[in-house]
Amino acid sequence: MKVHHFTHTLTTPGAPELIDITDAVVAAVRKSGVKNGTVTVYVKHTTAAIRINEKESGFIEDFKDYLTKTFPAHNYYRHNDMKIRAENIDCDDDRCDKNGHAHCQHMLLGTSETIPIVDGKLTLGRWQRVFLVELCSPRKREVVFQVIGE
Repeated sequence: MKVHHFTHTLTTPGAPELIDITDAVVAAVRKSGVKNGTVTVYVKHTTAAIRINEKESGFIEDFKDYLTKTFPAHNYYRHNDMKIRAENIDCDDDRCDKNGHAHCQHMLLGTSETIPIVDGKLTLGRWQRVFLVELCSPRKREVVFQVIGE
């Protein structure tokens, strides 16, 4: 059994945004040489997610609306309140991101997806694509592809 790791780095335009990374996943699987197995697509951040769905503009806009209505950026979040927050602070005063909404959105979505590989190809459905979902702000993001199989 082979195990391969690839890191895909990209800069996102802002949030909310669904960025199609399917072609990068396909390229990693092809480069691995694995014919039958799985690929796990994992984002190394708590304000971005990985999801599989249809790349259709109406759906994408509807989903972005859902995220912003469910956890609006302008709501009060304890995470953003530097008068009470005491953990995981890597900034000074008001320069911290006010991204409590993005952390809450992430908890609804998740960090990874695993896709079966059969005969060297992803077994995605006809309309399925793999998305990095940016929930915060323009950022450099790292997505890890772990390809396992023979």
